[in-house]
Amino acid sequence: MTVPGPPLLLGIDAGNSKTVAVVADASGTVRGYGRAGNGDIYGAPSETYAVVEVVAAIERALQSAAGGIDHASVTHAAFCLAGMDWESDERFWCDQIVGRFPGMSFSLHNDGFALLRAGEPSGIGVAVSAGTGGAVVARGAAGEWSASFWIVDPMGGTSLGREAFAAVVRAELGIAPATALRDILLAHHGYPDVNAMLEGTTSRGARRLVHAALARDVLDTARAGDAVAGAIVAEQGRALAKYAKAAAAKVQLSVAAFSVVLSGSLLSSTNPALREATTSALSQLLPDANVVLTPRSPVVGAVAEAIAEDGGGLTPDVVERLTGYRFPAEFLIT
Repeated sequence: MTVPGPPLLLGIDAGNSKTVAVVADASGTVRGYGRAGNGDIYGAPSETYAVVEVVAAIERALQSAAGGIDHASVTHAAFCLAGMDWESDERFWCDQIVGRFPGMSFSLHNDGFALLRAGEPSGIGVAVSAGTGGAVVARGAAGEWSASFWIVDPMGGTSLGREAFAAVVRAELGIAPATALRDILLAHHGYPDVNAMLEGTTSRGARRLVHAALARDVLDTARAGDAVAGAIVAEQGRALAKYAKAAAAKVQLSVAAFSVVLSGSLLSSTNPALREATTSALSQLLPDANVVLTPRSPVVGAVAEAIAEDGGGLTPDVVERLTGYRFPAEFLIT
């Protein structure tokens, strides 16, 4: 049903681990929220699966708002979706949304733009994320740009773990320095030595290593002073900074200072090793940039995006009201 009242805005943040949607009014007051599964058309079991999950998150958000509303009460929606990488993806999602929510005004963005708006309310600047993988987006005078499949360098937890594994194998052969990562890898995966680990993970029928599971260990080892682990982390920090600089150039971010928003589980970790490495590299490549760690959830950025696009005015008090809302822990947990 449609409930009379102030215009409502909808923000959707869809990723591989979850899809979340939030309904708010133009003042930034949260009216409802919903959660579902993998909404990435590249990462979900199928494109249909991703669409079903995104729709489910929206419907749950609408149902939880003031006892239930329909999409006709939504003035505008901002869809920030992992896997929104090419024009063909935009056409795909356009067809899906128009077919399921006829008449609803909406915009389509890569999910990195929810991160950008969450850390920089103006929505102008660069966002860099490092979790299981890496992502970089930018918005400036020339519009929006997402690195997406342009990223060909190691980024994120999977890459940290893979590089650690390679470093241990090289050290075992005597062609690279010894590292404390050796004993950590063996203990983590339950092998007595490197030969057993190689055989146990590469022979026929072997269980493959989940490299991302080792990411925190790499950060901890680097923080403890291990030179090899430190070099791995430093190299990833430099790579993240290089892509941030490239993204800024793509959208003509030529102002003297703009924000580079850092987020993702590794860059926001209590262990600051990768954050410090990335910030250090950014200070050299983008010396005037204002590097910030986002203080808000990406879905808050998504609904802020909707409010800004609707022309209602994303004022500081609106941002503060959105930021101050306390979602249940289970809603946002990855």
